[in-house]
Amino acid sequence: MVRLLHLADLHLGWEPKYITQEKRQKRRQTRDKVLRKAVDFALEAGNEIHGVLLVGDLFEKYNPEKVLVDEVIRQLERLTCAGKFLLTVPGNHDEITYNNSVYREARNRWPGYLVTNPMPEKVLREEINGIPVYFYSMAYTGGLTFPGKIHKYPRMPEEGLHIGCFHGSLDWEGIPDRSLPLNSKVLEKAGYHYIALGHYHTPLQKSIGEGKGVYPGALEFKSFHDRGTGELTVAEIQGKNIRVLKYPIEIQPHQEKTMDITGLETFEELLEQCKEDRDNDLLMKYRLSGTPGFSIDEEELKDRLSPYFFYVEVENESHYFSDDFLEKIMEEPTIRGIFAKGLKKRAEESESEEEKAILEQALLEGLAAIKGRGGLHG
Repeated sequence: MVRLLHLADLHLGWEPKYITQEKRQKRRQTRDKVLRKAVDFALEAGNEIHGVLLVGDLFEKYNPEKVLVDEVIRQLERLTCAGKFLLTVPGNHDEITYNNSVYREARNRWPGYLVTNPMPEKVLREEINGIPVYFYSMAYTGGLTFPGKIHKYPRMPEEGLHIGCFHGSLDWEGIPDRSLPLNSKVLEKAGYHYIALGHYHTPLQKSIGEGKGVYPGALEFKSFHDRGTGELTVAEIQGKNIRVLKYPIEIQPHQEKTMDITGLETFEELLEQCKEDRDNDLLMKYRLSGTPGFSIDEEELKDRLSPYFFYVEVENESHYFSDDFLEKIMEEPTIRGIFAKGLKKRAEESESEEEKAILEQALLEGLAAIKGRGGLHG
């Protein structure tokens, strides 16, 4: 049995542009520790990790600062010094094309095996846990890589495990980017047991022939559109039996919360409700819905909440209708106007305060539904 820790898209050195400079540096430092945590996991005896595959975009850019490069090499040397197999594939963010690419400048001191060939090749044969393992890979290189000419991937005839490692877009039908397009039908002909992939930040597993193609996904949070998995991916391969196992890893906490603020009458009430979630380490997003009795200034809400969270984001999908605006609607010679006028009249004639409140809320929610369909302006 062979157990490999499969990493991709760590994007070390990335900084969020949407927060203050002080917090930006702190956030980067937190994110960049994810490699050390992954190495710690690989070195823990009970995890039985035989090797590590770094399948592209280890760095956010191709020319990261020397201090970051030195730290990464220091962490990777912990693996090789412990006898762990290590294979690194350049990605599209940390592309090898450029003369000052990290993988050109640090090539002579890079731990383990660094893939540099621009077209697919058998790059390495390793004996892992007594099993011959063949690795196939490539490093996309501008001017030397010709994706249109890749009609076949290599595979040695020898017995053993055959593993492909590629950073690119599997069966992507969108606009071509500067990553390697990968075709699962072409890969299937190679007969790889496991295809370690990188580039997609969302985890994905796909059967490719008798083997399995796997994107582990990005580990750490970038934004609420790119949240990170918080899980390490381990490929456990025993003959034709392939298991993809997930192990939790600590990352900075983030949360998205939908709040129906129907019935709230003041901004301060909303503020107090949000402050109940306070956590100075939390990346927080509020999605507001419903029909409150006041207008919401998203920027003011973010500013007032900022001291209580590491970062806060607000998406306002609620609907507020002022009394003046309601009066204008009721004057309209439209179905909407008739609806508003009829419900308002029923509410005013109601003998029960409870029924009146229900009818007034029904009026607001009805108008909000119309607005959501693009039928209400103002």
